[in-house]
Amino acid sequence: MPQRWRDLAGPVGLLPTGPRNAITDVPGVLVGHSQAVSGELTGVTVVAPPQLPARAGVATVNGVGELTKKLEIEEWGIIQTAVYLCGTHALGMVYHGAVLAEGGDPSNTLIPVVGECDDSDLADARTITTEDVDRARAALGTEVPEGSVGGGTGMTCFDFAGGIGTASRRVGEHTLGVLLMCNFGERERLTAGGLRFDPVEPSPPEGSCIAVCACDAPMTAQQLRRLALRPLLGLARAGSYAHNGSGEIAIAFTTAADQTLENSQLNPFFAAAYEAAEEAVYNCLVAERPQLRKRDGREHPQFPRHLLSPSSSGAVS
Repeated sequence: MPQRWRDLAGPVGLLPTGPRNAITDVPGVLVGHSQAVSGELTGVTVVAPPQLPARAGVATVNGVGELTKKLEIEEWGIIQTAVYLCGTHALGMVYHGAVLAEGGDPSNTLIPVVGECDDSDLADARTITTEDVDRARAALGTEVPEGSVGGGTGMTCFDFAGGIGTASRRVGEHTLGVLLMCNFGERERLTAGGLRFDPVEPSPPEGSCIAVCACDAPMTAQQLRRLALRPLLGLARAGSYAHNGSGEIAIAFTTAADQTLENSQLNPFFAAAYEAAEEAVYNCLVAERPQLRKRDGREHPQFPRHLLSPSSSGAVS
């Protein structure tokens, strides 16, 4: 079994995790990845709620990026499709593939939820096809590979290989999980494990992060909008300051039918989303992956896992 952050450096935060420490600990939530059939270092990731439509909310810290359906979520507070993640130049094709896959036609108008980050340092995301979307959907399951997989294949996080990371937390009888597509951060600002790194020269392009937060608590759409902000605070804990060119955007949805949670009960869920997002960043960084190369031939550096030890966990707890 691949080693994750907790295996290498100890726990993050105070709350207990679900059994997989993944977004799929939320009952019924599934994740699927596909790699581009073109062979480019890009792909598609899908996060699927168990039932649709589902109540949802969105939040943005810095908006240089795209999450389709954002305006309709703000208006109606629901999503009608799974959440799709991909490289920037694949957004239109993944949107088209999602419409076809989820039954959109002249009698059933759908606006899919598609989030993007720019993977053009490693890949040509224009090569993504609707077949890649179909294969990601066919791979939906409860196990969540992390790192350079699916939509996160060509992403960079704190100038190391980035991509997909996930984590979960238990809040009483409820479960909350976060999945990130990590393509953000300056290496010298990374705080993981108490380590400090020198800046990368020349400075790499500014990046982004899409956060998907799922829970089974009976929240309203307004509460989910507030919840969606908290994973983005977890990015700040890891070292992000939401720089000028970043698209740090989050969506939160619930699998619950009821809307009975009081605002006074929200704080543990806010803390859970904050903690899970921070740990998801670290899980992304330490995920095992092959050595990749950028489009210009340079190596895509990997996080130095060998520098971590459980005794360093105090710096991130």
